[in-house]
Amino acid sequence: MVEIPSKHISKLDLSRKGLTNFPEEVLYLKNLRKLNLSHNKIKKIPKEIEELRNLEVLDISNNDINNFYSKICSLKKLKVLNLNNNRIKSIPIQIENLESLKNLQIAKNNLTSLPKSFSNLKNLQKLNISNNYIQNFPLEILSVQSITHLWLNNLILNSFPHKDILSNFKNIEALYCFGALTLKSQKSIDAKYFKLSHLKGNCLNGLIEINRAINEHKTVEKKPKISTDITINKNKIFISYSHIDSAWLKKVQTNLKVLMHNDKSFDLWDDTRIKAGDNWKIEIANALKDAGIAILIISTDFLASDFIRNDELPTLLRNAREHGTRILPLIVRPCLFTKDKNLSEFQAVNSPDKPLSTLTESQQENELVRLAWNVSELLDQN
Repeated sequence: MVEIPSKHISKLDLSRKGLTNFPEEVLYLKNLRKLNLSHNKIKKIPKEIEELRNLEVLDISNNDINNFYSKICSLKKLKVLNLNNNRIKSIPIQIENLESLKNLQIAKNNLTSLPKSFSNLKNLQKLNISNNYIQNFPLEILSVQSITHLWLNNLILNSFPHKDILSNFKNIEALYCFGALTLKSQKSIDAKYFKLSHLKGNCLNGLIEINRAINEHKTVEKKPKISTDITINKNKIFISYSHIDSAWLKKVQTNLKVLMHNDKSFDLWDDTRIKAGDNWKIEIANALKDAGIAILIISTDFLASDFIRNDELPTLLRNAREHGTRILPLIVRPCLFTKDKNLSEFQAVNSPDKPLSTLTESQQENELVRLAWNVSELLDQN
């Protein structure tokens, strides 16, 4: 027997209670929104769970469940489902009925694949399928374009769609692949995934660099034809940033757009202007060579980017020295900007001690307006 304080409760935590069965008393709690049954010894989820129609969060992780019953998929309001560390072998095709699901954690199970209906989870943002027996990357995931966080740790993937991950997941913020994969198993693992498995934490930037390196290798024999005659366009603004900071890019673009509505004439360029089919390296190189103003969206990912270091900054810094290109660093996240011998000589728009991510929303807006003001004054000088 489990003691229930009130039949009207909305939250119930029965974790670490030594339970061997799903407590029947819980099934009568019609107002229940959050249920935590983690770290017990439960083997089966009863079909009557469908009666908990208001359930939004269900945590049954770290139990002994071997079957993901389709009745769970009747919980239309379910937003978070945690089934980590059980013995589940498959996901039912009815998973698509979880229309509100945003967070699915199903790591450390016995999965070998995902059902095709998985592609219909249009609101799913966080997905963890780590530590399963999946060998072929589940292509169904690529149809779930709402994903922002994806965990793929310790999988023996012999296929890894590196290009599709970046192109399909427009809002992806984090990718985790770190695992204890050994050289012995390397022969059967996709080389790109194997490389990412050695990067701790968020390896999204690593994936971006891998894609850039592949593209560069393809064009190594056919070098971009870039004019060597440099005439700086003082009304051209180039924005250099890491793709992980794309949210900050949008905010900068919005603030500069205000200037356009106030009769400021300038050409704003960043790599979002590259169209499908364009040679992205040539497009970036040509945009770099004559920019009169360069806005650098600085973060650790920016400073760590090999492409930015090797392909973008040298041209910008050379033009700053020789042709008067104005450099405006904007510090968006904590980083070692002041330790960078090449960049720290430029006056940052905001204090390096107070990156935008550490400020309140109104303080962030003030700094972005300050950036737009600086750009406006530079344009007036031209």
